[in-house]
Amino acid sequence: MSELMSKHLVIIGNGQMAELFCSQFTHSNDYRVAGFAVDRDLIKTNTLLGLPVVPLDEVESRFPPDSVHAFVAIGPAKNNAIRAEKFDELRARGYRFASYISPQAAISPDAKIGDNVVVGTFSVVMAWSTVGDNVLLGSSSIVGHHCHLNPHCYLALRVTLAGSVIVGQRAFIGVGASIRDNVNIGADSVVGAGATILSDVEPNAVYVTERAKKLPIAADRVRL
Repeated sequence: MSELMSKHLVIIGNGQMAELFCSQFTHSNDYRVAGFAVDRDLIKTNTLLGLPVVPLDEVESRFPPDSVHAFVAIGPAKNNAIRAEKFDELRARGYRFASYISPQAAISPDAKIGDNVVVGTFSVVMAWSTVGDNVLLGSSSIVGHHCHLNPHCYLALRVTLAGSVIVGQRAFIGVGASIRDNVNIGADSVVGAGATILSDVEPNAVYVTERAKKLPIAADRVRL
């Protein structure tokens, strides 16, 4: 058994994100998932996918940091504040972190990747870009050259960043958003699905595009 195969992993979370990354890590052959940990008041059952779910305040006794890596699998709730809090808490307890990099992702050898990072399927990280700790980069996303993704930000599916974009801590960028070059996305900001951003985004602000609207015509009358 290889050294990587001998690594055990505890996943922080018990929702759909936790289930998703349990599958990803299980089939990647890099880690063997040992169980899940979550705040005591969020435990609904004692097992998930056949593995134990333990209270986070007991994680060190059940999954010691000297023998188990950790992975924070929590979505962008409360502007990524919960993800950031749990990452910082686990790091303070001495845990090392796993990252999930899809085998179908393309990452430049000159890019820098932090801890507890996700780079999804068919995503690209170009040269001289930095992906900070606890960043999630969704599938089919592109991070152009010389970009800097600060810790705890969350980029959903098919996000495109042109060159030299800076994404602030805990920022959220929604599905299909496009950011032009040399733009700063402020910390704690939200960019909605499908938005096109051509200038700087203020910190703790929300930028969205108009939603699709229903037209007063039946679909069978439309000429395609």
